[in-house]
Formats: sequence, structure tokens, C-alpha cells
Amino acid sequence: MPREPTPHPQRTSLCPAGVPVSIRPLPGAERWARVRYWDLGCAVVLVDGAGTGVSVGRDRGAGTPRLTVAAVGPGDWSFSQYGYTVTAVRPEPTLILIDHTAPHDFRRRDVGTAVSITLDRAALGVSPADVRDAARHLRDDPALHDLVRRSLVDLVEVATQSPPVLADLVDPAVDLVRALILGAARRRPEDPRAELLSRIRRHVDANLGDPDLRPATVAAAHHISVRHLHSLWSTTGTTLGEHITAQRLERARKMLLDRRNRHLTILTVAQRHGFVDATHFTRRFREAYGVTPGRLRRAPSQRAP
Repeated sequence: MPREPTPHPQRTSLCPAGVPVSIRPLPGAERWARVRYWDLGCAVVLVDGAGTGVSVGRDRGAGTPRLTVAAVGPGDWSFSQYGYTVTAVRPEPTLILIDHTAPHDFRRRDVGTAVSITLDRAALGVSPADVRDAARHLRDDPALHDLVRRSLVDLVEVATQSPPVLADLVDPAVDLVRALILGAARRRPEDPRAELLSRIRRHVDANLGDPDLRPATVAAAHHISVRHLHSLWSTTGTTLGEHITAQRLERARKMLLDRRNRHLTILTVAQRHGFVDATHFTRRFREAYGVTPGRLRRAPSQRAP
């Protein structure tokens, strides 16, 4: 649910969006602000704000690898980052891209609105160089610019009228922001899903010994929904759960066949590969290889790999 509108204080951090920015009053200006936000899941936050006489930004301290794409309403405002300044040049809202790892400054001198979406850069699979290049060229493709702008406004409408639907719109929203940034940076990979799938495979391989490794934790580690994860993995011809189990069993089999590991108990081998108890491990091992771990270890063909 959104927070109720509140006047802005002298200095505050937008903690709900997970970004270290501060809101300050502009000297000599009438000032007020109203902010509503919705947590869409997967570390994605939607913000709807209005105000005047404020400066929003970060000028010091450590940043965070999160990005914000905002549709800022027309009027007297400016946004500066990387030595580049954006101002309103049209009667419709204008998109800006904010990199929260670097200093930036947004100033609004008249009454206006802004709708934004904030998310982790890792969820997009874009590099810092992509972000810097894209920030200067968001308006190069008017059709894509306006599609994203309208989509942000529509998301707020959905959040206000039908909040339960938001969970189904996270992945499309992330894909749209990715397309905006990569398009503006003039980098169009053949298949961005393939790169993400490759990163997921590497993550799984590196964490097979973790008993908590499962689709939910894998999705969280890559800032995507479980539904999106299953959709990505469906192209492999198996489920992620089956893949994790198969890889654990194969690594355990190789360890059992290595004479150097004869001092290890079956339970120890099982636990080193993410299985909680020996009974479950033995049952799954027999299903996969037709023999128990103990019998495999005693077989005459046992050898060091």
C-alpha cells in the first residue's frame, strides 16, 4: 500500500526506494512535497511524487548500484549528472536516468510531478558504461521514450486501482527499462535472456553445497521473480530443481569414487553437496544411478578420477 502524503522535512533519505538521496528545500522558494511508493518485489520500487521548491540528490558518501528511471512532468526543473544537464523541452513528461553510484542533483522550482521506478542495476544486466552512455540519449528514440513514459504513469494507475496486479507487472517493467537503457546506449545484444541464464548457471554451480539453494533463493540473488526464473529455465528442457539435484548427485558420485575421500562418511559427502540427511541422499542417489552410495564406494572399479 502507498504511504500517505507528507510534507518534506529539511533533509531526508528515500529509504523505501533503497537509495541514499536527500531532499532539501531551495532557498527563498515556497516548498512542499508529496510522495507515495509501492514495493513491487524483487527490489523494484515504484514512486509517485509531487512538489515544488526542492532539491533532490547526492553530493557525497558511498552510493549504491541502483538505477532510477523517472518521468518528470513539464515545468521549471533541471537534472545534472556526469557533467550533463537535462531540462524539460516538451509539454509531456521527460525521462531521466539516475545512477545512484554517482553524485547527482535534481531541482524543481515550480509545482510539478514525477513518476519513477528504482531497481538494482544487476537486475538489468547492464554495465556502468551502458548507464553513462544511455543517460545522454534517452530521447533519441521518441517511440521507446514515450512507451516507457506512458508505462510508468499507467503503473501508478494500476497501483492505485488494482494493487494485487502489480506482482505480475514486475518482469515486464524490468524488461522495458532494460530495453530503454540498452537502446539508448546503442547496444542491442542478440538475446539478453541468454546472458542472464548464463549468470544463473554460474551461480547455481558455485552454490551447490548450500542446502538453501532453490528457485526462490536463486531468483532473489538475481533480482527477478520466481515466475521469470522458471520461464528462463524452461528453455533448458528440465526444471531448475531437477538440475540442482542432478548436479549435486554427480559431484557427490565423483567424490565417492575418489580413494582420497574414503575417510569421509556418506553423511559428510551428502552434506557437502547440499543434502541435509543421508537417507534422502541415498534414496535420490539410487534413483539416479541404480546403486547406493555405499555400494558404489565398495565396487572394484573405485578409483581416483
